[in-house]
Amino acid sequence: MKKLLLAVGLSAFSIAAHAQAVEFVVADADGDGAVTMEEAMAALPSVSSEMLAAADTNGDGVLSQPEYEALASQ
Repeated sequence: MKKLLLAVGLSAFSIAAHAQAVEFVVADADGDGAVTMEEAMAALPSVSSEMLAAADTNGDGVLSQPEYEALASQ
């Protein structure tokens, strides 16, 4: 039983991790490997402009995949 629960838990974690990657790909509408603030606001309408600015940790004006995923997980 413990092995079954562990397998189910790992499968759910794997699916969730994959879903985040898909979300980034979908948010990156032009496929350039970065999510612009406009793309992020379209993908995450509940996120404020202040949250977007804070998520852009390197200040380049776009969100990398790790920056976007950190923002999306909030």
